[in-house]
Amino acid sequence: MPKYALIGLIVVITTFVIINYWSKLKEKTRNKIIASIFGIIAIGFVVLIALLIY
Repeated sequence: MPKYALIGLIVVITTFVIINYWSKLKEKTRNKIIASIFGIIAIGFVVLIALLIY
């Protein structure tokens, strides 16, 4: 049970830190971060589909 409380606390603190620093980032840096997140998601889908096929 304490493990889940720690995970929840880490998620909340990380979210607040990201929200705090997001407005201070340059537009180009924000676009790179968003593109990286979508790229990781796309690669994850490709890997998942490949694992399901074989």
